[in-house]
Amino acid sequence: MSTQELIIKEVENLPESLQQEVYDFARFLNMKSNGELRLMQEFDSWEAVSDEDLVKFKRSIAELELKPPAS
Repeated sequence: MSTQELIIKEVENLPESLQQEVYDFARFLNMKSNGELRLMQEFDSWEAVSDEDLVKFKRSIAELELKPPAS
């Protein structure tokens, strides 16, 4: 019996919720092997930095709004 057949046989006996976890893990492995996972991680880290920069920008704007105008 091939590995694929063994996996199918095991997954068929699992409840739906666990089958979903197996599917998610298989997608993860597929993405990892295709290099897509690295791209997603890079995007997530870029997005986090971007969010942090936006927060800093908003703080700067708020500070400027609180300062009295120069006379």
